[in-house]
Amino acid sequence: MTLCETEEPVEGATVIAFDRDWIQDDELGIATTDGNGRFRIDYLRGDFEPGTVVDVELVGGPDLYFRVETPGGQPLLSEDPSEGRTTSRENAGPCFCVDLCIDEEPDDPDPEVYPAFTHVGGYRLQTDIDSTPSGTGETVSGGRAFFGSLRLNGIVSKTLNGNPLEYKFQYRDQGASSWTDVTPSQIRKTKIGVLETVDTSVSPPSVDTKDYVVGGTPASDEVAASFNGNWIQVPQESGVLSGAGSFVPNHNQIQLDSRTLAPFTPAVDLTGIDAGDSADAPSGASLVQNEHVEIRMLVREHPPGSGPSAPTQAGILENIAINNRRYDYVRHPNWMEESVGDGLAVAMVNLEELESSGCEGIQNTLTVEFTAAHPNLGTVTIRIEGPGGPYSTSPSPSDSNVSGSADENLYGSVDFQHISGGKKVEALDDCSYIVNLSVGVLLTDGDTVPNDRHDQIAFCKG
Repeated sequence: MTLCETEEPVEGATVIAFDRDWIQDDELGIATTDGNGRFRIDYLRGDFEPGTVVDVELVGGPDLYFRVETPGGQPLLSEDPSEGRTTSRENAGPCFCVDLCIDEEPDDPDPEVYPAFTHVGGYRLQTDIDSTPSGTGETVSGGRAFFGSLRLNGIVSKTLNGNPLEYKFQYRDQGASSWTDVTPSQIRKTKIGVLETVDTSVSPPSVDTKDYVVGGTPASDEVAASFNGNWIQVPQESGVLSGAGSFVPNHNQIQLDSRTLAPFTPAVDLTGIDAGDSADAPSGASLVQNEHVEIRMLVREHPPGSGPSAPTQAGILENIAINNRRYDYVRHPNWMEESVGDGLAVAMVNLEELESSGCEGIQNTLTVEFTAAHPNLGTVTIRIEGPGGPYSTSPSPSDSNVSGSADENLYGSVDFQHISGGKKVEALDDCSYIVNLSVGVLLTDGDTVPNDRHDQIAFCKG
């Protein structure tokens, strides 16, 4: 690690390595640069190979990108995740060397950095979320509301005024008068750092790390941070060469299960609507709008043998839009019906010509009926695959026979002749075709976004 202009080494910087994946990136490890600006991060194959349905490494080794921070968590270098897909970084081998440089030398680190809640996932509270009391509570870029497990993070220090630090989160409905503590049951297991120890009995000395976690059930090779009621006690280990080791924070604070703030049950029952109908059609059923919540972090010092100090606020999110609601409905109920339970959004497609019988052959007309609905609706696309195709369109309320709101509830029908590339239906080759409806959902957990919802139907021409 050097200064870009002078190539002087940078000492004491925190380097974090990541593996770029298709859906969810993996954190591979953390290291601190020495007096020569050098650092070493060791990781295992299991740290980047598939382990869950969202951990996808298709071939080879990890696709590396890096973040560099001061010991207090201030960013010095934040590489774009796409850097991991470049030729020099993709599928890195078992031994990989990298030269990193920063524009400015960091200030001498403060021996004690004040803790702060600054981000939800990768979104900064004040600039990346429209978080003013009168704002949307959604991301500034893309207009996404939040759902699922939210990674609350920022600056984590071990001490406050020289004493051990504790922190907790609170929430309330926007504008409410009183706050509610986030309890341990609302926290998904969160890696808040690592416990580093050095074995000096071997040459060269080996570094051993164990994940430090809060919430959930720790595995046998993990260390659990302690709760003091609803307060989280920051681990105090500070001797890397001692048997106790040293706690190195990664700036995660908690993974908050937002479903405990804006529930996903009961699912909205939309049974009875068909493709082409409004999602508000059934009596008493309607889309559930975003809930607006405030979240803040409190900190306090807890001297050994003494009672805790009065808590102080260390970061507040005045407005976050949360939507976890799910939907129940039935696709093409007139034939080969398929029930959808707990659907993230409504995505239904059908063909008017097949409503009486799914085995009818298409001759001279093709009318695609669809319903796409969610309070945070993204792009809606109809695509027909087959000989001469694909043919596609993105319907909008300005189209004939299309109704509703483009940002919430879009429904109606599209004639094939009005689909891009369409021609007379009778001129299509006698063959089979698939009509696919793709419905984007403008949600995020702060780090990832959900895949588009899909429905499809096949037909035969001739």
